[in-house]
Amino acid sequence: MGVIPQGDQMEFIALFLIVIVLLFIFLFKNKSSKQTVAPYELCGPVFTPAERSFYGVLKLACEDKAVVFGKVRIADILKPRKGLNRSQWQIAFNKISAKHFDFVLCNPKDLSVIAVIELDDKSHSQEKQIKRDEFVESACETAGLKLHRFKASTSYAVDEIKKELFPATEVLADVTAPEKNDNKICPKCSSELTVKTAQKGKNKGNDFLACSSFPKCRYAEEIEV
Repeated sequence: MGVIPQGDQMEFIALFLIVIVLLFIFLFKNKSSKQTVAPYELCGPVFTPAERSFYGVLKLACEDKAVVFGKVRIADILKPRKGLNRSQWQIAFNKISAKHFDFVLCNPKDLSVIAVIELDDKSHSQEKQIKRDEFVESACETAGLKLHRFKASTSYAVDEIKKELFPATEVLADVTAPEKNDNKICPKCSSELTVKTAQKGKNKGNDFLACSSFPKCRYAEEIEV
């Protein structure tokens, strides 16, 4: 029986080790791929029972004035202002990336954001939640975004919600061509205030000042005589 030369033995051993390594890599990848199968399951309804109840009444109150969306991430509505350096931008973004608005009202024509709504249940009395609410209110105020807060309840009045969301709708729905008032600016969003004449309601025929950014900003005030 012949003896395998030493050189051939070394090549055989090297080849054997390569095969073992490749087999190990194959088994490891196969095991890893099985472990990375997404371990997820459905959470259930998007809204809690309280939110679902409010959502139904909210849609009735909005009628055709706004489209209602729920559970929208704040970072999809607001973003850090331009001019921040990378670190400042990231810090500001991180503060809103994991938070959401309960409801968002959008213009039916272009789905631009009109206002946002927070439904406050008992958890909002907790210290952590209070700080979160204060931050969200500050963020909305800075961005000129109207934020409405409603307390969670067993029942809601459609008319009361409608009045809160659209206080100037009756007056602003049908107006004459506005006259510019260069001496006045909106205290909420710094846009120009324009003079308009009410065509409906108890103030029909009276002039008033309204924000030129309507419906994004719904600020209005009486004209001092």
